[in-house]
Formats: sequence, C-alpha cells, structure tokens
Amino acid sequence: MCRLSVRVVILAFTLTLLTQSTLSAQGPRKKVEPPPPPGPVKLPTKDGLELSGYYFGSNKGKAAIPVMIVHEWKGQKAPYGKLCIALRDAGCAVLALDYRGHGGSREYTDPRGETQEFDLERMRKQHVLAIVKYDLDAAKAFLEKENNEGKLNLNALVVIGIREGCVLAAGWTQRDWSFVPVGTRKQGQDVKALVLVSPERLLKGVPIETSIAVPTVASLPIMMVVGEGSPEQSDTDRIYKRVEAAKKKLTGGKDPEGLELLQVKQPLGGPFLVNESAQVIPEIVKFVTSQVPISETDNPWIER
Repeated sequence: MCRLSVRVVILAFTLTLLTQSTLSAQGPRKKVEPPPPPGPVKLPTKDGLELSGYYFGSNKGKAAIPVMIVHEWKGQKAPYGKLCIALRDAGCAVLALDYRGHGGSREYTDPRGETQEFDLERMRKQHVLAIVKYDLDAAKAFLEKENNEGKLNLNALVVIGIREGCVLAAGWTQRDWSFVPVGTRKQGQDVKALVLVSPERLLKGVPIETSIAVPTVASLPIMMVVGEGSPEQSDTDRIYKRVEAAKKKLTGGKDPEGLELLQVKQPLGGPFLVNESAQVIPEIVKFVTSQVPISETDNPWIER
C-alpha cells in the first residue's frame, strides 16, 4: 500500500510537470482587447450635406465584417441599438446612419448659406436617388477609411435594410456592384450579403425589383425577415418569389442557395419586428457571420 501511494504521488507530480511544460511552450495567453466604445460620427456627402451616424467599431481588425444599417422611410437609426450591439459583440463593425431628411440629418444649408429643413412630404423620387448616390456612398467612404486603417474588411460588407430602406439597400448594392476594378484598384463590388427586414416594394416610385433581380445582386446571399400577418407580408412574398426566380435562372433551374426567409409568427414590422421578437436579432447575426467568410481566398482584405 505504501509503495502504491508513492507511485501515485510520483505519477501526479509527473503529470503536473508535463502540464506546466505544455503551458510554458504555448506561452502566455494573448489578451483579447475589448471593442472600442461606440460613438457618433459625421458623414459628409459629395453634394454638400453632413449626415448623422453612429458607429460601433470591432476588435477583430481586418477580420471584421462591416455592416451598414439603412432604416425605414420616416424612421431613424435610433431604434436599432440592440441589433448594432449584437452584431458588434459577434465581431462586426456596424454603422447606422440617418439619411437626408431623417433623424439627425434633417437640416441642410441652402445656396444662400441659410439653414433649412427637409420636408418629408415634399421629398420625391430624386431625393430617393440622391440617398442612394450620395448618402450611402458617404457611409461607405467612412468604412473605407476604417478599412485602410486595418479596423475592418470592406471587401466583406453586409447591408441591412428595413421596410422602405430595403429599396435603398438593394439600389445601392446594385450601384456598388456597377463599379468594376481599374487595374489592381478595387472601386466597388464590396457588398457580399443583404438582409431585408419587412421589405416593401416601392419608395416614392422607385421599385425594389429594378435592383433585386439584377444578377450581381440576386447572386448574393439574401435573407428576408417578415412578421406573419404584418402589412409587409404581401410585398415580402412577392419580393421573395422574384429573388428565387432570379437565383434559379442563374443556376439553371436548381434550388437557389443563399436565400433565407425568416417568418416570425407575430404581425410585427420594422423596428418592432427587430426588437420585440426573440428570434430576429440572433438569426440576423447568424446569417451575417455564416454567409460572409473572410480568408486569404474568400473576401480577403484589400487596401483602397
């Protein structure tokens, strides 16, 4: 019994030494830095406006997926804090903006140098096109600067639209994919996935179908989220069928890949669907992080 006890002690001591040796070989664990604190940002547009944004940076550097959130018409960025935080906690870098006429971006300076305020009731198709051309480009310019500082990977961009914001998100994705590389210089083609929450078909006469069925857009991973029985149910069904048909056309009739539909069994829409359903935010985070891989071969980081 005594000899057995001695053997047990020796064995335990040996295992302890082996464990310590292994830990020493591995070296001290690298401390994971927390993400930077979120904060407000200003986004200057090429047509002379200054837009309000809020940015949630990432601690994953060049491996961070950037996400741009495009709110609904007559809405603002404020209700999407929970979604931004969940995406940030998953390692994404998230930018939510108020486009012209909304939230903190309602004012502008006229040619006489006087401060004016946009009248939403008077905003028309040309304003929608200006949001796509100037406002969302300004958001990307901010993310491009972050990319060049090694704080995110712009080549893995995801755009999330809510209600009429889906028209803007899809239209800007089509625009982004229209910019082909010049030599080795990448100019666009950065959007790698779309999330459409409570999507609506029309915004001031601009249809989502014009963009969503374009091959460069339809080929992307696309997730749609809708509340069953909500006012957006009908539009979502039509948009889903249109994307499904476009994807099948691209694959020669095969079942489309990268197309997801989350139907929440509540008649909620827009920010209420995002914030009041326990399913929506986790499923969006899962879609974003699973559908946009980053490696040396998949969506590699590129300096602009």
